[in-house]
Amino acid sequence: MKTKWLHKASKKKCILFFNGWSCDEKPLQHLTSEEYDVLSCYDYKNILLPKEVDRLFENYEKVYLITWSLGVYVANLLLKSSKGLFADAIAINGTLHPIDNLKGIPPAVFQGTIDGLNSKSLEKFWMRMCGGKSAFTHFNSNAPKREFDDQLLELKELQKLIQNHFVDWNIYNKALIGKQDLIFSADNQKLAWEESIDILDREYPHYCFDKWNSWDEIIEDLSCGKSEY
Repeated sequence: MKTKWLHKASKKKCILFFNGWSCDEKPLQHLTSEEYDVLSCYDYKNILLPKEVDRLFENYEKVYLITWSLGVYVANLLLKSSKGLFADAIAINGTLHPIDNLKGIPPAVFQGTIDGLNSKSLEKFWMRMCGGKSAFTHFNSNAPKREFDDQLLELKELQKLIQNHFVDWNIYNKALIGKQDLIFSADNQKLAWEESIDILDREYPHYCFDKWNSWDEIIEDLSCGKSEY
């Protein structure tokens, strides 16, 4: 696992962000931050939790957890002992059972993505992830700068991880479900959370960070948002 400070200016509050598969900080670089330092985790070929993450709770008055896509599962797996330490823990368009016919991505679809993955199909995946050409143009203008072979290996390692590590705990208190998500269907997300936490239902595709201009907006929007289910 790799980490990258997206914003670091000795603020009193910090956002810990777990990114999605194949990504890095590039698609998020348009997000400014006034009140928060922001540490991003990504590249899950191995999931050794950096000590830098543990130190967040020592160095900041409040730490917010925001996770997206397959990062929702990875963070839940690694941060079980930290449940209750976060000022808010928010999952965006992901579940705790990401390879699952009813609560995640169907296993056949996940395997098919691996089997057919090449540079062209990855771009098509990103377009589906963004929900159309307009959002894809925004995403692609700041596309991840990673080698394709590295991204493919990451997906294979994530598949092994998920298949071999079933979780029966939940560190989250809130989930955003994108009704236009073509990767994790909204129905599967809703079933996965089983109304055990607050649900924010939005007309968003899987990648939805173009809906906000800053990390401050995300916290204000999602922390103050009310359940619509």
